[in-house]
Amino acid sequence: MDLPKMLVMKDEVWAKELLMQIDIVSFPHMLDKKAREKIMKRITDMLPKLPAEPPKSAEEQYQAQLARMRGR
Repeated sequence: MDLPKMLVMKDEVWAKELLMQIDIVSFPHMLDKKAREKIMKRITDMLPKLPAEPPKSAEEQYQAQLARMRGR
C-alpha cells in the first residue's frame, strides 16, 4: 500500500471513532427515539457476545420445569 492511502484510511478510522464518541456524549440529550435506538444498537452490537450456555441434562431440565410449575 502507498503512504497516502494509508493516511486516508487512518483518518477514516479516526473520524469514525470521533463520531462514535460524539454519539455517546450526545445520547442523553437526544429527543429522537429512533436515533437513540440506532445508537444503542450500534453500541450493543460492538459488545462481546455471551458464551453459549451448555446444554442441560435431562435431570436439570426436569428440575427447572418443576421450579417453573411451582412458581419459583
